[in-house]
Amino acid sequence: MKLKIFVFSLLIGFILSGCGVGSLVAAPFRVTGAVVNIVTPDVVGDSISKVGDAADAAIPF
Repeated sequence: MKLKIFVFSLLIGFILSGCGVGSLVAAPFRVTGAVVNIVTPDVVGDSISKVGDAADAAIPF
């Protein structure tokens, strides 16, 4: 019983603290978008960066 309460409390703590998984998933898209902006028109790199922003918004933790 105490183990269940501990695990539940730990999960609630991670959820409320904003673990950063969304930012970690979005980082490669943002970096790739910035690099592509150097070589191609801004529209292409910005669209790649927006994929990262959408991933960050979609992942709640």
